[in-house]
Amino acid sequence: MKKSPSPRGPVSDQQATSLDVGIAALLLRFKLEPSIVAGSPYADLHVNDVGLLVMISGPETWSVRKIAQSLGTPISTISSALDRLEQRGLIRRERLPGDRRMVHIGLTQVGNRLVAKIRANQVETCRLMLTRLNGPDREALIRLVTLLAER
Repeated sequence: MKKSPSPRGPVSDQQATSLDVGIAALLLRFKLEPSIVAGSPYADLHVNDVGLLVMISGPETWSVRKIAQSLGTPISTISSALDRLEQRGLIRRERLPGDRRMVHIGLTQVGNRLVAKIRANQVETCRLMLTRLNGPDREALIRLVTLLAER
């Protein structure tokens, strides 16, 4: 991966490695990697399907092309994932009345219930993480993670 220049100075290899080790430890400690969470609401989903379901659950109108562009993923990859989710009864594809060429992707009732469980599980995991920190550290972590997540 190419290094991008930082307006705040270069990031050392030690800093990058420390962050990588820390994130890997968080994934394991709080069981954030879906493939290792037996009994979780998403234990039997493909690793990428969790994020895709949560994304589709949002207020936007989604098409295969829009999902692929948003994730920077080939349309064929998104189509395969959607096929898997549709076979499980989690999503539906509907042609829009005004433009029969356009297919809208949405969650089924089963998909909505699963996403609600996933989100509740994720929020509870975040709560467990934040209990280890005092108030100011919690706010600092939330601010920094939000900053990193901005595009």
